[in-house]
Amino acid sequence: MKRFLKVMMCTAALCAGISSFPAYAASKFDAAYYAAANPDVAAACGTDEASLIRHYMNFGKAEGRKPSEQGQAGDSLELTEEQIKAAWTPVPIAELANYKSIKKRMSDAEFEAAYQEALKIVTPVAFASREEQLNHIAVSLRDLFDTQMSYSMSTDHYNDPYGYLVLHSASCAGCTRTTGLCLNILGIPYEHINENQYSHQWTRVEVNGTYWICDAYGMYCGPEPAERQHPYFQ
Repeated sequence: MKRFLKVMMCTAALCAGISSFPAYAASKFDAAYYAAANPDVAAACGTDEASLIRHYMNFGKAEGRKPSEQGQAGDSLELTEEQIKAAWTPVPIAELANYKSIKKRMSDAEFEAAYQEALKIVTPVAFASREEQLNHIAVSLRDLFDTQMSYSMSTDHYNDPYGYLVLHSASCAGCTRTTGLCLNILGIPYEHINENQYSHQWTRVEVNGTYWICDAYGMYCGPEPAERQHPYFQ
């Protein structure tokens, strides 16, 4: 089903005016090489691998520095989960941009449980491009729905991330807030379209000056066809 969703998303993206998600060259990161090749960086950041990875992703990539001897200037990084965890700090619950909307009626313990499940989803793409992050979230949440979940508008927590990620029963409102939780953990703000309305709901996200839809339930991830409009729902 994951492969089918990816095909559907690419088809939807074509309808929205783009042919595919961007392709990026990826290189492994060599901390020893990066420090030796960039003594100014080593002097400012030290030689700790996590610090050097953060420098490359925040500054070095845009400056045209190479992540390894074999890599090319500006390459994306192919990092292990351990490297990502060491170099990346997820946004904590209390600082989530859409905290009040996402929390809904979850207890603190339920929110923490949902947060930890969402963290597992987004960690692999912590340093990916915004487009790759949105696509990964949409594919992952749709795959979860197709393999483990049921649709509901009446079960406990049907409209929040605890229902989606822990109880595995949710509506499109629950999917939207779960998508929003994943986005906020990555530091990405969003707009919840049709929040608290009896109609289809989805997240609206700014991507390099263009607004995208990230909607696992509606099986679409790509630029919106018109302002706050969905290609499949009126």
